[in-house]
Formats: sequence, structure tokens, C-alpha cells
Amino acid sequence: MNSLPATVVSSLSRLIPAESGRFLVALSGGADSVALLSLCQRWARGAENRPIPEALHVHHGIRGEEANRDARHCAKVCFQLGIPLHVVVEDVEKKASSDSISIETAGREIRRSRYVEIARARLASIIVTGQHGDDQAETVLGNLLRGCGLRGLRGMDPVSEIDSTGIKVVRPLLELRKSEILQYLEQVGLESIEDSTNQLPLYRRNRLRLNTLPSLQEDNPDVISHLISISSESRRRWEILQSRIDRCLQDAHLLPPRISLPPQCWLGVEGPEIADLLRIAIVRAFGEEGGLVREHLNALEKLATGESRSPSLQLPGARKAIRCGGWVHIGPASDTEIPLLEPFQIDPESPVDSAGIRWISSHPEPLTIRSLQQGEKIPDRSGSIEEMLRMGGVPPELRQRWPLAVSDDGKIRWLAVDQGSSNELAKTVSISIADHNHLDELGYHLLRITSHE
Repeated sequence: MNSLPATVVSSLSRLIPAESGRFLVALSGGADSVALLSLCQRWARGAENRPIPEALHVHHGIRGEEANRDARHCAKVCFQLGIPLHVVVEDVEKKASSDSISIETAGREIRRSRYVEIARARLASIIVTGQHGDDQAETVLGNLLRGCGLRGLRGMDPVSEIDSTGIKVVRPLLELRKSEILQYLEQVGLESIEDSTNQLPLYRRNRLRLNTLPSLQEDNPDVISHLISISSESRRRWEILQSRIDRCLQDAHLLPPRISLPPQCWLGVEGPEIADLLRIAIVRAFGEEGGLVREHLNALEKLATGESRSPSLQLPGARKAIRCGGWVHIGPASDTEIPLLEPFQIDPESPVDSAGIRWISSHPEPLTIRSLQQGEKIPDRSGSIEEMLRMGGVPPELRQRWPLAVSDDGKIRWLAVDQGSSNELAKTVSISIADHNHLDELGYHLLRITSHE
């Protein structure tokens, strides 16, 4: 029995910064959360100046008197332990109906929202939750049944952030079995309550716990321990892959909601890792996966490696991916055709804003910004400008709209193409973002190209 407190104490010491002051413990009244609250109290009192725990109970507005009973029990436990309790009441059914989502999803969204709200109000940055090893096994098995890859085999992470809010969820019980938690409660004399809906086969997780896992245990009694081990090993392997992907993405051009990956991005990854890299790139550009499934990721991998017959791919959430010149560009999909550039003049050192971009010329005479004309070449070079744009990953529909600057005598004085910083032609005009809201795909690629000069 000494292993459970020791494991939790070690986890909390590692995961909760000493300067936190206080942290919140999600308390449902069930065995795992009651044991966790007791263990957090033990840890906090085990040394001076450790952060102190406060409990948070979310009343979901369902299950009638049983839910009221849960809230009362949480108050009783907190009184026994001498820990402050925050109770918030929500109408989960109303949210599920208005948002057309399941009760489970509505409850999860409400809890996460309340976690952030109360944590900020209490100047806390950590929420500790009681998911344990048996929960982890259910998560991994559920992900397997949905057809996951390495990322899904990790299950729940010991630490995760709630929607880029800075509020972190810490799960110190993930490697511990439910039986150990029940034994601990008996040892310390604390009571827990059971949510009756945990026995309903209506919910997928319940079916896994009540039917699927017991059936698997008939063939192998250690199946839950094996699933926990798979989760732990997959997490370590994912961390190694994540580190490689981060290095690969250092060469990417990111300007949300668009991201462009140059050919060298694929040098550090192979096979299914390419799909993982692309998924992470999409999250960085859009802030979320937005409905991506394995089918989309497989198609993205084929697009990136050139195996796809089509150079473009439609993605959920009105997004698209295209491959050009070895580059892969991911951004919003639009049926609106980008108009031809209307010529305009820029005077020396006098900024001009157009299409979300600020143009500044260092040329001593006025210049006219106009679109590329067919067959035009870079001065003193062979090969067309359009071919150079293709090699630079500029999509076909943008090449005939590509801007360049000409003087009154018709000579090209500036061209937005990756020519190298030593080329004086590239230095004549500088561009930057003037208005992000009006920056279209052409403006994005102009900035991408010039940022690589």
C-alpha cells in the first residue's frame, strides 16, 4: 500500500511547480477523485511552502436527487479533510440540445470551461484529475477500435493544456489500478459514491468497461496492465517522434491560417510519420484538427510524397492542401478566384498599402507594381520567371498574378522570388503585412517567398 502514496507524491512533486501557490482538484465524489483529494492533501502537508489544494465539483444538472447527493458527499469529504470546495451548477442537457452534441461531449466541454474559469478566479494554473490506469486502458482500447496510430496509443497524457489557455490538467494516477485506489480509501477510512450512469451500456466507455474488457480478461487476466504499458511506451516513442517533427517544422513557413512545408521538411521523417507531421502542421495553422480522420492523413501523406495523382486535396473544415515544386501548402479553401493585380505606383520611401500588404520602394524613381506577363524573364538570366516561381512552390493559379516592379522604361527593378540576399534586384522593394484580415493567398505567398530571400 505504500506504493500508491509514494507514486502520487512523486508525481505531484514533479508536475506541480512550487511557486503555484494553490491548485484545484476535480472532485466528483467517486473513489478515484476522493482518493486523489486525500493524497493531494497529504502531499501539500508533507513539506513547507507546498501549493495547497482546493476542490472543484461540477453539478451537471442531470440525475436529479442523485446529483444533489454527490454534491453533498463532496462537501462532507472536503469538511473531513479541511479543504475548500467550489461547486458550480450547469445544465448539461440544455447545452447538448442547443449544440446538437452528446451528453458526454456537453459535460466534458462544460467541465473544461469551468475548470478554466475557476482556476483563473483562484489564481491557479493546475487542475488535478483522477483518471487512473483502468481508465487509461479503456481509452487506449477505445482508440484502437476507432483505428488510431501511435498518437492514439498514448491514451491520456499525464499533463495537457486546456485549449491554449495556460491552464494545465495533471493526471497523477494514470499508472495506478482502480483496485489500489479502493484499498487506499479503505485504509484511510474515506467513503466514495458511485454514479449510477456508470453502469448504463448506453455509453461507449461503459460498454468497454462492463463488457469488452472483462471478455478480454477471460483470455488474458493481465490485459489492462498490458494496455497501460502500451500507453506508456507509446508516449515515450511519441515524444521522440515529436522532437524530430519539431526539428523538421523549423523550416516551415507559418502564418495562420496557412502553413507551407518545403521539400526538406520530409528529410527527418518517413512513412506514417509524414502524416503525423502534417497533422501537427495543420494544428499549428488552424489551432485544431477540425475533423481530420485517418483517411485524410493517409491522403495527405500520399500528396506530400508525390504518390497522389492529384496535386491538391480537400480537407474538412473548408481547408485544402496542394503540392507544388516539392512544397506542400495547407490553408483555407475558397471558390473565389483571386483577381488580377490592378497596377499601382509606389514612390521612393513612400509606403503604399494594397491587398493587405505594405509596399516600400528604395528605388530613386517611381515604380509601377503590375502582374507578371507571359514569357518574362529575370534580367540577365535564362529561364522564365514562371518556371522559377514553380520551383519556389508558387501555385499555378498565382503565377500569372505574380507582382513585379518596373520603372518608366519598362525594366524590371524588383521581383518577389527567392533569388538570394546578394541579389540587388531583391532589395529594391520591401513588403510586410499591413492588414492581416485582408491578406489573401497571393499576399501570403509573396511574404513566404520574400522571407526566404
